[in-house]
Amino acid sequence: MAGLVARWVRFYTRNLPDPVARRRIGEIDADLHDHIAYERALGTAERRIALGVLSRMARGLAADASWRRRVRTPKGNPVKTLLTVLAGLAAIAIGVAAVVLGEADDSPGLQLLGALFVIGAITFGVRAVRRSR
Repeated sequence: MAGLVARWVRFYTRNLPDPVARRRIGEIDADLHDHIAYERALGTAERRIALGVLSRMARGLAADASWRRRVRTPKGNPVKTLLTVLAGLAAIAIGVAAVVLGEADDSPGLQLLGALFVIGAITFGVRAVRRSR
């Protein structure tokens, strides 16, 4: 089980800055070592220790993912991301307004233009999100 925990830690610290990943791996390795040594000192059976380690790992998965989100360096320019989101929302708002005004004016061209704005904004938004992953 200790090997499984070690593989998990190396998995969720991948692509992080090297000093951050090494520090986290060291923390978990030391904690795991202390846990096993404590249980052995109490005379706990190896199988029971392994189940305890597995249980701790399973209970800590969410905390590990949360830790990774906190320490991960942000990618890209946050101002550019904000402007992209605002531009997309503006395009959707303009498209919806064009559809509504086109219905009131009985202008099928304006409705079509509005639908294209909405569909285009959604398409570019989805594409940008998929590209960032």
